[in-house]
Amino acid sequence: MNWDAIGAIGQAISALALVFVLVQLRHARQETRRSVSQARADGFRELWMLRANSPQLSGLLGRTEAALGAQQPFIVELASKANITFDEASQVHSHQWAWWMFQSQVIPFADELRPGERAQFDGGIRLRYENLPVGRLWFQTFKNTTLDPDAVRYVDNLLAQPG
Repeated sequence: MNWDAIGAIGQAISALALVFVLVQLRHARQETRRSVSQARADGFRELWMLRANSPQLSGLLGRTEAALGAQQPFIVELASKANITFDEASQVHSHQWAWWMFQSQVIPFADELRPGERAQFDGGIRLRYENLPVGRLWFQTFKNTTLDPDAVRYVDNLLAQPG
């Protein structure tokens, strides 16, 4: 074997190594985006659950929002229809947001779930946004305004299928 052949083999190995590094960089970027998205959703969900779990905080925020003219129409409608206080409706609203943040974080990776996990996940979505009136009202109220359009599309497509 001569030096030219050895050099050619070295170049081929270097090219393969470069391709490998580029593929790893792409995967690292995807994982970084996924991690940032997960951290954002976790933080958002925790903040909403804090409000949902604290009647005092929920009441305080609800009263200040109402006093400043920022009462959510969903909360007003829920309080009226369910014959509950605005504070209680605000807690329900916060709980619904926390659930949405959990589910909307899983939706982009639903294809990676095992079949049983996928059935359980999709069944939970169907239960919450099709069968439970408060979840259905919440989803219908917010789906065209503040929710992730890709996640809304997933839920709408799931609910359109016979279940």
